[in-house]
Amino acid sequence: MSILIQANNLSWHINGAAILNDISLELRSGEMLGIIGPNGAGKTTLLKLLARITEPFTGTLTFLDKPYHDIEANAFAKKIAYLEQNAPVNWPLLVEKVIELGRSPYQNSYKKLTNDDHAAIRKAIHATGIDRLLGRTISTLSQGEKMLVALCRVFSSEPKVILADEPIATLDPYHQLLIMELLQEQTRADQNHAAIVVLHDLSHAARFCDRLVLMHEGKIVSSGYAEEVLSSHNLREFYKINCYSDFAQGLIQPLNRI
Repeated sequence: MSILIQANNLSWHINGAAILNDISLELRSGEMLGIIGPNGAGKTTLLKLLARITEPFTGTLTFLDKPYHDIEANAFAKKIAYLEQNAPVNWPLLVEKVIELGRSPYQNSYKKLTNDDHAAIRKAIHATGIDRLLGRTISTLSQGEKMLVALCRVFSSEPKVILADEPIATLDPYHQLLIMELLQEQTRADQNHAAIVVLHDLSHAARFCDRLVLMHEGKIVSSGYAEEVLSSHNLREFYKINCYSDFAQGLIQPLNRI
């Protein structure tokens, strides 16, 4: 396995308050890495640093051993795609127009979509199974359907890495499973691809992610396989809950608060 993203000693603060402190992690090819932790742990902030939306105050980030700041913006956007939670669409755009936005890194103001663009879009539509949504405006869709379209847009950009911020929050169980399955299939279809997913659902984290990173108060407090990270001790210490766990079934069921 090659290391796609390497983060070393990242920190970020606001108004003097540390939001992230001494964060180091790596994303390996062919894996889905889950970032978990209670509210306020710094998960979304970390994902934005990895997506180059926000710059770290200290530390380094590399993609395939190349420093982030040495990668031109369009080239970066072709390699790493960010899937925002509940990203607003403020115009009544057709679904296909939203998907076409995924090809923006390959375009300039004067170019029309090429054959390669159309092929990538068709492939993404097929992968996500959203043919039935074509011709509708994005504002008429349910939350689950909107997330499918957003994921299709990301797929159409053909990234090596997908960074997804709580992609199943507010979705019904069917769409939660569908989104997680699609992300998992995308990483396993090509061993040069990978994904980082911020999650609150611990069962989905245990079932779908190859490794987990547990954050608490801006720090990584545990990392590894689900059985290690989602130990009874960690769940009590950092989530303040007791759980029933069946890792063979990918089931982490909260029982009570401590």
